[in-house]
Amino acid sequence: MINDKPAEPFNWRTIHSVVVLLVLGFFLYTVQGILNPFILFVLLVFLMSPYSGTRHHLLLVSATAMLTLIWALNTTGFLLAPFVLAVVLAYVQHPLVTRLEKRMSRTWATVLLMLPAVGVLALVIFLGIPAVSAQIGDFIHGAPKLIQTATERLQTWQTQLASRDLPLVDEQSLITRLQSLQPEAVMGWLQQRQAAIGRAAWGGIMGVGRGLSAVLTILGYVFLTPILTFYLLRDWPVMMRRIHDLVPAAHRDRVTGFASEFDTLLSGYMRGQLIESSIVGVLTWLGFVLLGFPYALLLAVIAAVFNVIPYLGLVLTAVPALVIALFLDNPLWAIGKVAIVFLIVQILDGSILGPKIVGDSVGIHPVWVILALSLFGFFFGFVGLLLAIPLAVLVKLMVEHGMTRYRSSKLFRGERPLIALD
Repeated sequence: MINDKPAEPFNWRTIHSVVVLLVLGFFLYTVQGILNPFILFVLLVFLMSPYSGTRHHLLLVSATAMLTLIWALNTTGFLLAPFVLAVVLAYVQHPLVTRLEKRMSRTWATVLLMLPAVGVLALVIFLGIPAVSAQIGDFIHGAPKLIQTATERLQTWQTQLASRDLPLVDEQSLITRLQSLQPEAVMGWLQQRQAAIGRAAWGGIMGVGRGLSAVLTILGYVFLTPILTFYLLRDWPVMMRRIHDLVPAAHRDRVTGFASEFDTLLSGYMRGQLIESSIVGVLTWLGFVLLGFPYALLLAVIAAVFNVIPYLGLVLTAVPALVIALFLDNPLWAIGKVAIVFLIVQILDGSILGPKIVGDSVGIHPVWVILALSLFGFFFGFVGLLLAIPLAVLVKLMVEHGMTRYRSSKLFRGERPLIALD
């Protein structure tokens, strides 16, 4: 039987598409030296524009946009840090400006709020940082004396220590190693590496690099962040309205409700933690000063910074204090001072500050907070630390909404089988 069906015409569009892709691939290969993920993302969006509106287009563009954002944070974090910090500061201070706005214009309300903030920043830069740096220097220069004191004390306790059978410890070997430490050698080692230690600590906290990037970051924190914070605070309602208008009308109510819930949860946690950490730092400093414990300001700064990390913050603060106490003239009394200060501060923090300031309504699990701070701080430095809690709150809300939809689904209620057998 003869098939009278006419032959399909040759599809030149397919050949044309293949040729275009080959030429594009060859072109990208030749200019690979100047390519980066941002340029490739823009090129991808342009090439995918004919498929705009389809589900696959939305998924592909969203995924590549997220990857491009991660690349940008990892690559230019030292430049973005002042901008991200300004957004965080504006977000935290926005409710105060809104309250003041009832009595004056928003511009003057922002100025009135920013003046004390700039004054505090100036005090921190010109008084706080030099004081903390001086205490760090005193600790480094005093380390050989501390080691000498510890060595002499160990020589006194040598007989008692050797007579005790401590599990998993070779007492004689421990004493021999500590006695072999020469204070002058330790002093020289610390002096040689003091600058490197300072750079490493600064880089770890601020997420800066070397040379120009470090200079730009410092200038950004000192000068650019206050200016950006002022303009963000002044124009915050306008920016929020513009973002609100960008949401499609069909999804506006749902997105607005989710954003409101996110704002309530995040603002309660961030503002509460900021106030709580500041009070913990002041109480720690006051306690050590009243008891005459050295390096009170340095330990107070450590306590305030690490207080945002549940449970681990206490350990990270207590360890350096106990190490200092062990090398003082009366170590038992010094350890008692540390115990008194931390016991009182932790009782006040756990029974009064935490419940009254942060509250139990936040609902962010401590393990989730530790994981978020660790991962984002490791990959993105200081910018990651700023974004860790907001993203943790966002993921928490998304999981809660997803679980709510799942519990109301036919699958959860048993009205639809997991696998259709027909």
